[in-house]
Amino acid sequence: MEKLTKFIKRSSINKIQLENIRIGDFVSDEYGKSGKVDNIEKVHCHRELHYYFHLGKSGTILIIL
Repeated sequence: MEKLTKFIKRSSINKIQLENIRIGDFVSDEYGKSGKVDNIEKVHCHRELHYYFHLGKSGTILIIL
């Protein structure tokens, strides 16, 4: 079965959608960066929540809420 790519749009994404992204999912953002999620890191910084989606060779997608 083919996995669908989850699209991350920074201006309209919420915490629930980010929590539903798992290791092994395919994601892409509005800037063209895409790939399979190898690692997810959540960092609490003051009142912000930073999500780092590490995509193997494609780099990292950072979302700040």
